[in-house]
Amino acid sequence: MHLKEELQQRNLLYQSTDEKLFALYDQGGEKFYCGYDPTADSFHLGHLLTIMAAVHFMKRGNTFVLIVGGATGFIGDPTGKDSSRAFLDETQLRHNQKGMTTQITAFLQHLKTMTGKDFHFEVRNNYDFVKEMTVFDFFSQVGRYITVNTMLSKESIKKRIEHPELSITYTEFSYMLLQGYDFLHLYEHDGVKLQIGGSDQRGNMVTGTEMIRKKLWNDQEVFVMTSPLMLDSTGKKFWKSEGNAVWLDPNKNSPYFVYQFFMNTADADVPRYLKAFTLLELEEIEQIIHQHTEHPELRYGQQRLASYVTEMIFGKAATLQATNISEILFGTGDKMQIIASLSPEDIQALAYETGSVHLEWEAMRILEMVVAAGLAPSNSEAKKLLQSGSLFFNEQKIQDTNFLIQKSDLPNGVGLLRKGKKSYRTIVVSA
Repeated sequence: MHLKEELQQRNLLYQSTDEKLFALYDQGGEKFYCGYDPTADSFHLGHLLTIMAAVHFMKRGNTFVLIVGGATGFIGDPTGKDSSRAFLDETQLRHNQKGMTTQITAFLQHLKTMTGKDFHFEVRNNYDFVKEMTVFDFFSQVGRYITVNTMLSKESIKKRIEHPELSITYTEFSYMLLQGYDFLHLYEHDGVKLQIGGSDQRGNMVTGTEMIRKKLWNDQEVFVMTSPLMLDSTGKKFWKSEGNAVWLDPNKNSPYFVYQFFMNTADADVPRYLKAFTLLELEEIEQIIHQHTEHPELRYGQQRLASYVTEMIFGKAATLQATNISEILFGTGDKMQIIASLSPEDIQALAYETGSVHLEWEAMRILEMVVAAGLAPSNSEAKKLLQSGSLFFNEQKIQDTNFLIQKSDLPNGVGLLRKGKKSYRTIVVSA
């Protein structure tokens, strides 16, 4: 399948400045780039769409130049913002750059393991492009090629100046010049002819193509391609969870959290997400959707989606861990058999997701354990739960108030305490 057709069918193509780019990059051997400002030390799922678009270019033998915006990130992109971003100091920027570089390297290594394909990429810092420039150098080499009229026509600027209560600083106003210079620098020094990005970045992106043409008067064509912003079936940005980004860093949110995020995908969104966020062949995706549609209550489509994306981001071992925890908490199989097979790292992850309580003695009465686990505020309330049949230990209903939880009852040093259908706590034997 040709590049353009695949991008279209996977909903990764929104606009392009010239159709010629697809034939050029179908042949391989070219370089392209996408920039990400290090406003945090981790990518989030909102970045995944452009990363996956980049993957399809890399699949065809092109090299991805990932720009970490040490310069642009210092200023802050005004696009979509009603006020200035907080400035980051150099120490924080460097920390964030390191985190993002580590992540993209691991991400593409996981994809290589999953697909057997090589993905060629470079990580560059655009601070290195301008750090030796004086302000006069910048005005003469960059500012002279873009008119204020052009800059005022960009949506990111118009919004802020049309509403006096918002306003915009000169620093933010200059952001598009810095981003445009990225393209000019990469074209002149590395032969990069294409920039990809989200549809909301198009104004900044075409500033670079204009700068190249005005400065170099070169017939060599350069291109911009944008991907759509992904919305779910309700119109909400898919990567947001109660207003917070879903991170690709296991220290910010666990692989299990990301796995469950995709397990909770609405049925109507599963086909689009499988196409956009996996490298499964389109024919296989159709088969998955067909099987899913026959029994949607089994959530087969969500399982395939969640497993693929989690493995792509965190690796196979983390995905197996997330799958096991999900089966323990929501599955219908033998939970205790799964627990008996868990590694110490898996046990720690399960305890983190459910909350944990430690068994410090040889035995502990269930009333005290329920209170210690935070499932009831007092022994009397715990007794009511027992009498109502709402408490389970290792998936067995317990109604005896004198029942003892003993270390010998904990396979692999772990037990499960459950209130009702979904409130779990992990019981861990203290060392």
